[in-house]
Amino acid sequence: MSYQVLARRYRPLTFDQVVGQEHVTNTLANALSRGRVAHAYLFTGPRGCGKTTMARLMAKALNCDEGPTPSPCGKCASCTGIADGNFLDVMEIDAASNTGVDNIRELRENAQYQPTAGKKRIFIIDEVHMLSKGAFNALLKTLEEPPEHVHFIFATTEPVRIPRTILSRCQRFDFRLFTLTELADRISEITTTEKVEITPQAIELLASLAEGSMRDALSLLDQALASSEGELTAPGILELYGLVGHEPYLDLNDAIFERDARKALDLIDGLVRGGHDLIEFARALVANFRDLSLLRLDPELISRIDKPEAIKQRLLEQSTHAELADLVFLTQRAAEHYTALERSPQPRWLLETQVIEYASMDRRIMLSELMGRLEGLAEGAPAPRAAGASAAEVAARPAAKARPAAPAKPAAPAKPATPAASSSPATPAAQQESAPDPTPAQPAAPAQPARPAQQDTVTFDPDAPTGAPNDIWTQFVSAVHGRKIGLGTCLAEAVGEISADQLRVVFRPEHDFHRSQVQEATNRAILGEVAAEVFGRPLKVEVSTRPRDASEDELARRVQEEVAPDQKQHLERRARENPDLGRLIDGLAGPE
Repeated sequence: MSYQVLARRYRPLTFDQVVGQEHVTNTLANALSRGRVAHAYLFTGPRGCGKTTMARLMAKALNCDEGPTPSPCGKCASCTGIADGNFLDVMEIDAASNTGVDNIRELRENAQYQPTAGKKRIFIIDEVHMLSKGAFNALLKTLEEPPEHVHFIFATTEPVRIPRTILSRCQRFDFRLFTLTELADRISEITTTEKVEITPQAIELLASLAEGSMRDALSLLDQALASSEGELTAPGILELYGLVGHEPYLDLNDAIFERDARKALDLIDGLVRGGHDLIEFARALVANFRDLSLLRLDPELISRIDKPEAIKQRLLEQSTHAELADLVFLTQRAAEHYTALERSPQPRWLLETQVIEYASMDRRIMLSELMGRLEGLAEGAPAPRAAGASAAEVAARPAAKARPAAPAKPAAPAKPATPAASSSPATPAAQQESAPDPTPAQPAAPAQPARPAQQDTVTFDPDAPTGAPNDIWTQFVSAVHGRKIGLGTCLAEAVGEISADQLRVVFRPEHDFHRSQVQEATNRAILGEVAAEVFGRPLKVEVSTRPRDASEDELARRVQEEVAPDQKQHLERRARENPDLGRLIDGLAGPE
């Protein structure tokens, strides 16, 4: 007797043996028990999820000598004939090769005849969406009012291509993909029956490669059994199919988050030398970034990732090293690159440039964010203010103590860093800001004696930037914004408090999300680096939360307005490198 593949040999013979489609089997079993069987069913779902198998089980249940019954005997002539595929009253038609009106006319003629061996005539039409429009129209009348002894069961992977007039005449059941656990359990059950030695890691790998399809899982197992002479192992299966395991993707994630493009290129070189399929690697890379995005959004979504538990924990840890927007962007770009790789004559070159872009992503501005910021600036951005008015009192208490010392640093009024201030006439607010400099009798100063620990914050190293402390804090926020836009945006919501060896970033309680972003180790490291550059000495960065009064809220708002003009110039300069965005900027600006 010729060999029968596992997918056919272990096809379910009863509704009870079907796994993963309980919503379908329970409904059909109830309909059979209560005598409420419809004349037409539509089974939809991905490949290998049991649509045709369910159709045959339904045909067996209707034609069994004890039926209609949800538990066919499996021994009568009808049951055995349907199981062997040679029962006269069950006709399986491949719509892909019988697409025309003439084929449907023949079906209609056959439907008029009474069953010859069973109780019902069952027409199973697979891939029904392949029928032509004329064929669907020819089927409408028979489908709406079929003979009493006829039942239609349609199966398709693309229900959107079926006319609504057909859909409205059928009871539809949507089949779902199998979970990793369901596939692994089925593979383990079959290998035990077949007396095959296989490691748990190999079972998980086969289940993962099947991507939810039971037929694919059994086909993969069949091929692995044919190629192996001993125990089936995960490395042997990977070598058989020319695939890579989970480790290369995890290593690439590390390289991207560490901004190590050389490490990423070495990884691609290793894949090429190992003879691995780069297009398949790129396809799986999309799923890898998708998994990271889900975990960054909510760690509880780990249950939606079909990977071994150890790999899921590694991904969960890696997801904390990037922002959600960056991971979503990586997923989108990887999907675009995968499509391009499929058509590329040199997939290696394209994949190498792809990973270089990913590893350098933190040093580029995403166009979507750029356009959003430009639109926001064009719609509601205030006009640039004088430096003295807009930088006022971000670090309010140190600033009050620093007023008498300001004349000792005459470079502040001549500071060229804010051309808008030097070119604009002084407003009354600016005059009030500069007038008290020679005289320490400003009213705001006596109101701040409650923080003596911060009186020395005005003492900067000789090489530190010149100007009032508030100006320097604004420079600090701008510098952080230039290094990492998201971090700078969060920092603009805070009030800075600077002491001799410490930079304290204080948020309001309702800005807990901003605080959590700044609190991350990678972001605090960036703050430390920028602080050393701006303030001229290393500072320990601490992040805290406390309520703020109305005056401090106003100070934070002024810092945001101070940073905005510089960022606008930077963003516009980057945007105008793209001709389309340049035209967009001009359109948003309107006529002069």
